[in-house]
Amino acid sequence: MPSVVAAISMSHAPLMLGAPDAPAPDVRDRINAAVRRITDYLASSRPDVVVAFLDDHFENHYRKLMPTFSIGVAPHHSGPADYWMEALRIERKQDIAGDAELAEYLLRSLIPAGFDVARMGAVEYGNNLMVPWKLIRPQNDIAIIPVFTNVFTPPLTTMARAYAFGEAVRRAIDAAPGDARVAFLATGGLSHWPPVWLPKTPQHDSFMSRMKRFQSEGRSVLQQDPHLMTDLAEYEVEMARTATTPLVNEAWDRTFLDALARGDKDFIRGLTYAEIEAEGGHGGHEVLNWCALMGAMGGKPANVLAYEAVIEWICGMGFAIYDA
Repeated sequence: MPSVVAAISMSHAPLMLGAPDAPAPDVRDRINAAVRRITDYLASSRPDVVVAFLDDHFENHYRKLMPTFSIGVAPHHSGPADYWMEALRIERKQDIAGDAELAEYLLRSLIPAGFDVARMGAVEYGNNLMVPWKLIRPQNDIAIIPVFTNVFTPPLTTMARAYAFGEAVRRAIDAAPGDARVAFLATGGLSHWPPVWLPKTPQHDSFMSRMKRFQSEGRSVLQQDPHLMTDLAEYEVEMARTATTPLVNEAWDRTFLDALARGDKDFIRGLTYAEIEAEGGHGGHEVLNWCALMGAMGGKPANVLAYEAVIEWICGMGFAIYDA
């Protein structure tokens, strides 16, 4: 039977790659130290495959069709999507191995377990995977199975349901044929208010009107608006420079991480959409990925490596690993 050898949760702010020198030197040093620990932890665990709990940033799913849960079943994926390359300072698209056989097994196990998971083929990754992967495994030599949760288009699944989904993924891994060494990776969060279009977005914001079209209609919009994603990076930098309201909620982030560190699954599962929206922002719903991973690890306490409220990246940056 397969064995779970590692589990990692970490933020995936695009400006980690796009503007790596923006935070103060001491902040960068602490974040870089956490990234090095994760890099060493992953290397020493020697996984054959990574099951990655991700959310799609409109690379594959759009507001007109965004499944609650989905899995990419293919021998190969790719990333970053072309329009992310400049913003993430990645010079060429990479082939990223998948594990079609194990992904198929997961899909066929989760359906009878009560989770109506959508089948995807080969996916294109954005910052969701490319930011952490570029930092912790730049040699890109481990297969990845992408497992997506909708965090952008309400109604979203509940934290309790995400936790149960993680439990079901773990049961499927434990029952799978073969002896693969499996690592889990969850990315996203923590608190942030990113520049994605929302129904409450002011109509006079011309940039967000461009984002609305892209998020709703898909990448065909980029043929008419080819600079949208590089403009997005500039928009984020300007947000950080001129914000008059908080872009990160450090107190909420630390409360979340403290609960993770003590294995308080009741607190994590009990977080509501309204609370996360108010305290963590519309980007904070990415903690659904962290919650799924906590479920996959049976609610055991996490080892929180670092936290920084990085206004320059408009994101609360968290890093944690589990004893496998």
